[in-house]
Amino acid sequence: MEKENDLIRWWNRLRIEMLKQQGGAQVFALLEREVLQLGFEYYAYAVRHLTPFTRPKTEIHGSYPERWLEHYQEQNYAAVDPSILSGLRSTEMVLWNDALFENSRKLWLEARDWGLCIGATLPIRSHDHSLRVLSVARRQDPISRAESDEIQLRLRCILEQVTLRLTDLGHNERAHPSVCLSLREREILQWTADGKSSGEIALILTISINTVNFHLKTIQKKFGAANKTLAAAYAAALRLISARLSR
Repeated sequence: MEKENDLIRWWNRLRIEMLKQQGGAQVFALLEREVLQLGFEYYAYAVRHLTPFTRPKTEIHGSYPERWLEHYQEQNYAAVDPSILSGLRSTEMVLWNDALFENSRKLWLEARDWGLCIGATLPIRSHDHSLRVLSVARRQDPISRAESDEIQLRLRCILEQVTLRLTDLGHNERAHPSVCLSLREREILQWTADGKSSGEIALILTISINTVNFHLKTIQKKFGAANKTLAAAYAAALRLISARLSR
């Protein structure tokens, strides 16, 4: 019971302190302090966007060695890093080990050379459906089973609070600005995603083909998409339209 009360007091303190931070740099400074108190030397807060589909943009903030982060980005390791990719399937924390990096041995060996030997990664999905990941690392002292449960709980609290505060502050983390679609635009995109042509959509919605095409051009501009198919794909990925249209 005493340990539970300590965690509640810690969470309340963290929540109140996070609300006081007025900029991204302050938020990350508080994050680093909490990570150090948790017994880790390094942290990385990563945002993996949904688009572009072939090479999703991944932004990383943290205290990892700067040259390692540059190398990580140059090698596009975010595309093969199992500690990040696991977040696409589950929101459970993963502990770094040989088995996890079995198919990414080069990444694992290089990370260890930089002192990132013992670590854990926890993912969550944000309001904009991007993947937010918090990784912590240290040079030594393996994470015990008992320690793992508390680390997972605290990391989840920290990650949620950091993400909420950065969102409130309007921290520039999105691959696309917020896209607002009208009801008519959503209808047209839904039918476009179902493979309907402009002529077919015009008949379904009882409007002119010119009106359909006008809306499609407006939609493409909103997404910065080269064509209507890509606009529909972005909208579906961002869950602005559903997978199927039911009428």
